[in-house]
Amino acid sequence: MGRTVRTFRDAIRIEEARWKDYRRTMRPSQREFLDRVFDHGRSLADAGTMIVTPRVMEVVLLSSMVEMIRELDEIKERLGVLETRLEEISP
Repeated sequence: MGRTVRTFRDAIRIEEARWKDYRRTMRPSQREFLDRVFDHGRSLADAGTMIVTPRVMEVVLLSSMVEMIRELDEIKERLGVLETRLEEISP
């Protein structure tokens, strides 16, 4: 019989479970943010599988940073559009 290799998504689930006590001590409003960090890790799990010996938490955190940068760029772009509109209508 061959050996079953756990998927990267399983590894993220295990890592998330490891942080369970930390999450439990957070305020409910903060828990959502931690959950989103792991959600971002899952969203880029396919990329995480490409690392030969991944440190799961590093991939989760890096995935979260990638998402934050994307969101920040989107906000900057929207702010630029609003500033341009405001300049057009201001005397």
